[in-house]
Amino acid sequence: MKTPQEFFIHEMQDLLGAEQLVLKTLPKLIESAENKDVKAALKEHEKETKQQVKNLEECFKLLGEKAEAVDCKGMQGIVAERDEFLKEKPSPEILQVFDLGAAAKTEHYEIVSYTGLVDTAKLMGQTEVAKLLQENLKQEEAMAKTVEKLETHLGKSLLAPMIEEMAAQEASADD
Repeated sequence: MKTPQEFFIHEMQDLLGAEQLVLKTLPKLIESAENKDVKAALKEHEKETKQQVKNLEECFKLLGEKAEAVDCKGMQGIVAERDEFLKEKPSPEILQVFDLGAAAKTEHYEIVSYTGLVDTAKLMGQTEVAKLLQENLKQEEAMAKTVEKLETHLGKSLLAPMIEEMAAQEASADD
């Protein structure tokens, strides 16, 4: 890899791999989501991710390149982290909060990736490619806000009672 174009294509391939892995993982998250707002947000994210894959494929086409994904080690790490966490047999409430945190990590990874690609596409004079990538970026930013709000709300509503109960048990044990 020696040119900015080759680097740009590589980064798009990595992000395509990330988006495809997200699409593969989302059904599991949707299935395990107990909160209706979380389930709805994940279903919306699935719909958006399908469009983002199409946008990336169109970017490759505009650049005269074949849309080939490469393994995205960053996204694989987030998925592997969840797989490891499941081995600890978390309660449904704890899993829900964990999954929202993982979703936030995913969104931020994608935001950073798309921001770099948009900037590079503009530098290369690829305005149509930049426009498609910018569409994806805007969706990722909006979803990040949604996930973070849900994470804060559910974190408080699910974890606060558990923490209060633990504190009460510790206080009674001290008596």
